[in-house]
Amino acid sequence: MSEVWIALGICIVLVLGAAIPLLRDRDSGRAPPPPPKETLRDWRKGE
Repeated sequence: MSEVWIALGICIVLVLGAAIPLLRDRDSGRAPPPPPKETLRDWRKGE
């Protein structure tokens, strides 16, 4: 049974180790997104 707890602990540590960088500092220090580029014109309007 102790092997199961060790394996479970390792899985939890790996998941937390992968998730913490994604959750921490999500928006701080990041530049705002660039303005949208020009899109294709609507050919149905005949412009």
